[in-house]
Order: sequence, then C-alpha cells, then structure tokens
Amino acid sequence: MMGNSIELSEDNGSRFCGKTIPEEIVIHIFLYVPVKDLIRSATHVCKYWHHLLTQYHFWFTRMQVEGYKLSETTKQRLLEETNETLVLRALQSVCGNYLHLNKNLILNPSGIDGFQHWMVRHGGDKMIVEDTPTGSDLIPEEAGLPTQHCFVTSYIASSRCQVVNLEHLGLDPCVIDILRPEIHISEWVSARWDCHSKSTIAVLLKGADDTQQVDITWNSRTDDVICRQWYKATAD
Repeated sequence: MMGNSIELSEDNGSRFCGKTIPEEIVIHIFLYVPVKDLIRSATHVCKYWHHLLTQYHFWFTRMQVEGYKLSETTKQRLLEETNETLVLRALQSVCGNYLHLNKNLILNPSGIDGFQHWMVRHGGDKMIVEDTPTGSDLIPEEAGLPTQHCFVTSYIASSRCQVVNLEHLGLDPCVIDILRPEIHISEWVSARWDCHSKSTIAVLLKGADDTQQVDITWNSRTDDVICRQWYKATAD
C-alpha cells in the first residue's frame, strides 16, 4: 500500500509559524479542502503533504465526509489491487465526483429538448413530445424531472434509442472496472385513461469483452395498474 513512514525535516509541511502541527490536524484540514486543490496543488507542496495525500486511508475517510459508501466487497477489491496508482485515481475520482455517480446518464430523458440526442423510429401517428401529459395524471415529483414533458406514442409502436459512451463522459474504463458501480435502469410510464399501453425497455451494456442485455416490459393490462397513473418500470 502506498506510503511508508518518512523522516520530516524542520521546514517540512508539518511546521507552521515555527510550530509543529500534529498529523491528525493536518489530515483533518485536508478533509475539507476541495479535492481538485488537493490533487492539483497540495500534493506538490512538499514530500510530507504528498505522503499524506497518497494514503488510501485518507481517501476512504474523505469518502465518508462526502457521503459516499463503498461495499466491503469493493473496498477489499481496492485493497487487493496491486496497481496503487489506479486505486488512488479511483478513490480520488469518487471523492471529487468525477464519475457521474448517482446521476441520470440519459440526455434529454423527458423530451424537453424535443428528440435531441435520440434516434427515433416512428409508428402510427408518430411519437411526439407533450408539454404536459394528456389523458393521464401529472408526472409525480418522485420522478425527479424538472418539467412535465413526456414522450407519447399512438396506436402503433414507436421506438427511441440513445447511446451512452462512458469514455466520452470522462470515465476511465479501468476505474469503472475496479469500482464496478451499480447501474440502475428505470423509466416512468403511464397509459391514457381511455386506452391501454405497453412499454419495453432494452438496455445493452457493452464492455471490451462481452455484452449484457437487460429487458424491462410494462403493460397497463396487468391487474395492479390503474390507467392515468404513472409507474416506475425498473430492473431492480
């Protein structure tokens, strides 16, 4: 693991105004310094600061401060990884919120920008975007959408497709591989009060060596569905 004990000189980063600051205090201060400043600046101030900021323990503690939780399996995988530079980069990426975690990776998910970012295949009277749902309830706040825009199909199936490239989002494949964050797939769906509807979600997860597919089907004809209401179709 990175960081063996080092010998401090009098003018090193543990001394301020002629007084030695306990290591615990220096670390506590670093826990509240912006991550980008720690990475870009603080690590280059002196060997002592560099030593402190390349310790796994510091970044695990910083995760707790930022409110992130790692599973024991993930933490053990990081500790067993021999590429220390990769582990450090992964921990810093999480703490600095550089990984788009806990974020919707779909662009224009509700259609507020029309069909921008989507590849659409129209059927029937074509797929359209409504400013507010017609024939169904308003989209619930639980959906977390800033507007009431929604995609609407007619009497024949239509489809829309979007490609999400993690590398284009700045996500390092090696970091993703070692962290293995959970991917949650869901969509809010509804049927008009006067007709039924069916929705199928197909997600292809393409890696360097294999491809996995997740399918979710929602049908308003099932007994527990009330037309007009919105439901969260999910793979969980």
